[in-house]
Amino acid sequence: MYEFGTVIVIGLLVAKLVDLVGHVRSLTPATRLALTMLAGLGLAWATDYSMFAGWGINFRQAYMGTVGTGLVIGAFATVWHEGLDLLSSTARRQHDQATEIETRIPRAA
Repeated sequence: MYEFGTVIVIGLLVAKLVDLVGHVRSLTPATRLALTMLAGLGLAWATDYSMFAGWGINFRQAYMGTVGTGLVIGAFATVWHEGLDLLSSTARRQHDQATEIETRIPRAA
């Protein structure tokens, strides 16, 4: 279970790193997805981390577990990115509606 939690948190790290790059330079959605997957693969490869080894799943070659973990990290980073965008857009919408409602209320002097 710890392996799954580790991959989720590393996915959040990758999502925020890609967001940082997105703030420095404008990224298309396809470029963002490719960068996210490459960052997940690179991070898993650099740390030689395989979540499948933690569960006792063996592959024919050792690198397959690392590559699979990198792809899962990239997928979770994409999910984190979309989920956080949904939360921020909802918060902006609620704030804008609250501002509009407050401006319509007459204030006593």
